[in-house]
Amino acid sequence: MNFNDSLPGISRDRLEPLLPHNFPGRDYFISLYSNQNGGFFDGGAHIYREDFCDLKPGDHNLLGIEAFNFIPVFEKQENPRLLSTLQVAEFRKIAHNVNSTFLRENIPFAGDAGDNDFWLDILTGSISYTITNELTTHPSTIFVAPDFPTFCDAIRGGY
Repeated sequence: MNFNDSLPGISRDRLEPLLPHNFPGRDYFISLYSNQNGGFFDGGAHIYREDFCDLKPGDHNLLGIEAFNFIPVFEKQENPRLLSTLQVAEFRKIAHNVNSTFLRENIPFAGDAGDNDFWLDILTGSISYTITNELTTHPSTIFVAPDFPTFCDAIRGGY
């Protein structure tokens, strides 16, 4: 991954307890965050959903990716360009009343420039997307990719 403004990687010992289930792509996620804790895509990045699923007319296809969120290693850790996974989850809980079950089972690991989120389901490993202004107590998610490595391999630079 070609990020800018990444924080130093997190040790496996700190990451593994955050991901208690053995889902497809877990080791890849841990490996990435062990090397780079989040990062900003200068120049933008995107992914096409049609690479993984059949789309109907009107379905979202091209999804922009501005940055991968960082996982804080100490309380109130901040980065001037990156969001914290905890900050995003807390904001979605407070501002949109997203239920705690969804937030326990999903990590908001990335976002686009429109404040929409990409989520890693820590039970299945699948990647989904939510549109922030459509969030509710029980979020409607848009399937993006079957697992984290497949998602990362499909990221393309620019637009």
